[in-house]
Amino acid sequence: MTRGQPVETQQDTGRSGPLRLLPPPSSIIWAVAIALTTLIIYVSRELVLLMILSCALAYLINPLVKRAESMAVRRDLAVTALYLGLIVSLVVSAYLFVPRLRGEVNALSGVWPSFTQRLDEAIDAVQEEIMTDYPAARRLFPPREARYDRLNAFIEHHTSNLPGLVGHLATIALGAVLIPFFSYFLLRDSQRIIQFLMDRLPAAHIETSVAVWCEIDRIIGRYLRGVAMDGMAIGVSAAFGLWMLGVNYPLLLGAFSGLANAVPYLGPILGGGVAMLIALIQFKSLAPIGKVLALYVVIKLLDDVVIQPITIGKSVHLHPLLLVASVIAGSHVFGLIGMILAVPAVTVLQEVTKLLLERRRHHTRTLAPHQKKSIPIQPYVC
Repeated sequence: MTRGQPVETQQDTGRSGPLRLLPPPSSIIWAVAIALTTLIIYVSRELVLLMILSCALAYLINPLVKRAESMAVRRDLAVTALYLGLIVSLVVSAYLFVPRLRGEVNALSGVWPSFTQRLDEAIDAVQEEIMTDYPAARRLFPPREARYDRLNAFIEHHTSNLPGLVGHLATIALGAVLIPFFSYFLLRDSQRIIQFLMDRLPAAHIETSVAVWCEIDRIIGRYLRGVAMDGMAIGVSAAFGLWMLGVNYPLLLGAFSGLANAVPYLGPILGGGVAMLIALIQFKSLAPIGKVLALYVVIKLLDDVVIQPITIGKSVHLHPLLLVASVIAGSHVFGLIGMILAVPAVTVLQEVTKLLLERRRHHTRTLAPHQKKSIPIQPYVC
């Protein structure tokens, strides 16, 4: 032992010190956090759905607010003025269209008790028309009694939930009041909320967080506004076409077609099917049904070729299988609204994951100086 060297004391290796628990890996923490968040969302899905619809309404109005801000108008004043303008527009629209719409609803409710009988008579007339032109098709149709029993069972099965729907009218009315209320404050204070969240992020994550937020804002905003404009165009086209063909309830059918068009794949089929059913009961002939079918085929072609590229554009990049799977999953969680919102939600998840992986690869390559190639990162400015 040299002088000046500290004396090393040997401890008894047989005696172990206090047990120190190691923290779990970050991947396990993230997995548990995501699982708990998913469980909370599923349990309180009605409140979550209310907030999602409020955010969707805010996204629809946000471009008008940005336009007003570009003209040196304060955000709170712009939001208040826009909401007042929307209220006035709704009142004027109600004054112009509600009487006609109410007349169609009253006429439809008047014939609803005899709906099954009228539908059965229309099917009889069409069946007789087909058998007159093609006698060999007679054996393809079932007997009238068997068809009538199956038709009654089908209608009773699909209308059994109507009392439950009527029982939820109070909830629907409350949501119609709360959604604009929540969206007003979300739209007015959105910048403060984002700034509040950004101030509490570590400095190393701010750039990536801003990029992710801008990607979410771009996808959801463009998709929701595109779906709204697309639905309006489809509704107006269907209502005008059905009015030209002389089909009853053109406003109701046009409004239903525009709303149903928001559901991918299934929406156009529902809109056209209901319109053809009304035409069948009204005219009891194949020719008007063929005209209604041709009308909806033309509207769908115009929608795919002209309207959707202008309104929605390339905001959705989902494989058809993933798109169908997301629609089915959304319907199980949030019902019809979930079918509409599943597409932008899955698109956001897909694009944000790609963005995070791209930035991770860029960060890894930047730390390796011997590699000259780097992945270009798109600058994000919200």
